[in-house]
Amino acid sequence: FAPSPSFDIVIDLTVVTNNEILTVITATSEFENVCSDSDFYTFVTGLALPPNIPTRSPTSSPTRTPLPTPDPEETACSIQSIVSCDVENGGGLLDCDNIARPSNLVCSSGGFPRELEFIYRGGNCNDSTNSQTGFICNGNANIDEVWITIISNNQNILWNRVTQRNTFMDLRGVDEFMQVTISTVVNGRVGEPLQEMTIASSCEFQSRLRLQDTFGALQLAEFTTVNSNSLATVNAAFANVVITYAVSLTPDTSIRARIASAVSSGGPVNDQTTNDYQPPDEQIEPREPYVFGTQEAIIDLLDQSSLFSYNYTLQVIGQSAQNPALLCFSRE
Repeated sequence: FAPSPSFDIVIDLTVVTNNEILTVITATSEFENVCSDSDFYTFVTGLALPPNIPTRSPTSSPTRTPLPTPDPEETACSIQSIVSCDVENGGGLLDCDNIARPSNLVCSSGGFPRELEFIYRGGNCNDSTNSQTGFICNGNANIDEVWITIISNNQNILWNRVTQRNTFMDLRGVDEFMQVTISTVVNGRVGEPLQEMTIASSCEFQSRLRLQDTFGALQLAEFTTVNSNSLATVNAAFANVVITYAVSLTPDTSIRARIASAVSSGGPVNDQTTNDYQPPDEQIEPREPYVFGTQEAIIDLLDQSSLFSYNYTLQVIGQSAQNPALLCFSRE
């Protein structure tokens, strides 16, 4: 990393001055994705001295007259729409500004991966597409809710819970092999076995862990490796993107608000999904955002036809809590 840039300014402390520093930074990743961020800082300097004081001795801080409290019957509310984006898979190494095609399709770095991620798709053993010579599979698991237990060769419990179809399963602590048992669910507990598998899970050549290969009812979605410099690299076949739509009061307002309407639109630019949300009964309080809902997108990073531009917006109309005739608007 290069040292942070700096600059010097001369400030006249005999004059009260409002100062603002704005910083904007733009960067490009190795995959040519552009990201940017900004920050600002404001501060007040100086205190004008009476003309009969010859020296600049220390003085007390300047005082300000408090701003009048706004009348909630006459002041409109002020809200801000919030559209946030998170990538649920990738072990924290993927974010919405860094979704790119994987650099490697096969885990061949040697040793054990830091993380493997499978998706429960449902399926039988005969439909498996992997090329592992030691792969063992018996049975068929093709129902929406199952209990999956995955144990490593060293008896590490990697996964042991109720699992819905299309769930991403993060597995850490893997070694040479994994024993997988997929069972029915009875009263919230493990039931009868449906499918049992032995899967090689190292990053050696013979394991042939290839992205999107299927192993019975499971599909390999991602592997993360660590090099000799302890740098982790994630290779993901899918990005599990979750968009959250919310609203809050702006930080500078004390006027409570009620939501009159909220509409979100999101997804690929050529296939937008629109949701018209039911306004909540409660009013919006300071520092307590209200979440309308989420929207999920599973992006196939190996399918070039699925790599569209995505766009998400939220438009909210609010009413001042004590005077519904006063409206406020926000779009993000």
